[in-house]
Amino acid sequence: MKKILQILPSDSPGILQLAQSIEHSFPSKNFTVTTAFLNQTSNPYISGTAKFFNFKKNETKGLRIKALWAIYKYCRQERFDVIITHRFKPFYLILIISKFLQIPMCISVIHGFGDFSRGSRRLLLKILWSDNWHFVAISNAVASYLVGLSPQIGKNEVTTINNAINVAEQIRSFKTKQQSRLTMGLKEPPITFGTIGRLIPLKGHINLIKAFEIVLKTQPNSHLVIVGEGRCRSELENYLSTHNLKQNITLTGHLDSAANYIKAFDIFILPSLTEGFGMVLLEAMAAKLPIIASNTGGIPNVLGDCGQLVPPDISPHDLANVMLEKSSLTTQERQQEGEALYKRLLNQFDELVYQKKWLELISQKFNLADQTKML
Repeated sequence: MKKILQILPSDSPGILQLAQSIEHSFPSKNFTVTTAFLNQTSNPYISGTAKFFNFKKNETKGLRIKALWAIYKYCRQERFDVIITHRFKPFYLILIISKFLQIPMCISVIHGFGDFSRGSRRLLLKILWSDNWHFVAISNAVASYLVGLSPQIGKNEVTTINNAINVAEQIRSFKTKQQSRLTMGLKEPPITFGTIGRLIPLKGHINLIKAFEIVLKTQPNSHLVIVGEGRCRSELENYLSTHNLKQNITLTGHLDSAANYIKAFDIFILPSLTEGFGMVLLEAMAAKLPIIASNTGGIPNVLGDCGQLVPPDISPHDLANVMLEKSSLTTQERQQEGEALYKRLLNQFDELVYQKKWLELISQKFNLADQTKML
């Protein structure tokens, strides 16, 4: 029986979903999995075995002495065979603790490009990285970023396991187009463009708004919906007010389980300037929506040749032209694009594919017999 611990900073929905999926990757006959949370959580962890450290935020900053000691004692007592970390703080803590405990396998799941942008973090990696460590990247683009961060880290130390969703479960959770538009306060425009993401500069919302402003000159009755909250909200709201766009552009703010309402859109757009993967693309693919997205980071790997890729630095005028081309397609043509994306989702990014890869990674480490048949 192999004991696995995975550590998350908090119960952030996106990471929590992946953690639950990882947990379900391992047959209970041969593995026990505990999921631990560093910070106080707002929601109960429903499935599996959980450990709540309930550290205050200031206890996971700086030297993190209290957190290090508490996690060290816990890991020493439980004697885990594998520890999986998500995000930098858990990785940092286990990177240090693993120097004092004999943990056969430590895995850091890297969800984007920013974890090692600081020189001090790269130095820490160089000093403390050892043979029992391995990176799992959520996309090939992130994997390429990780290889070479330190002399000890080559291709053999990094495995790509693409993010995934439970497609059948996601489909069951979708609200109808009518229900979704009612929730967002929308009428019935001919075409609704939509996106979901935090309102931060890297998501490219201001460029999208400027492009849609041009679209309105040709399609004055169309609508744009931006779902999400963040520090750029006032900037976006000011632009809408100044340019008299509030009638055609809706900023919904935060919506719980936002992807459940994605069928409110006719065309999905992800205008990010950079993106490690783009989980929301999988949800749009499950809804069989045609997609326009930036050709950056992990996005091309997600869409393949089934979506419309545009340069991340595309001008509003050029983006508007792409939006107009997509909206000028017949309903049947848009449905065909959505079906192609849906098939790619099932083949490449369904949860079962994800779980098999995780099980293979751990099984190979411990020379276990083929476990994937047990999923």
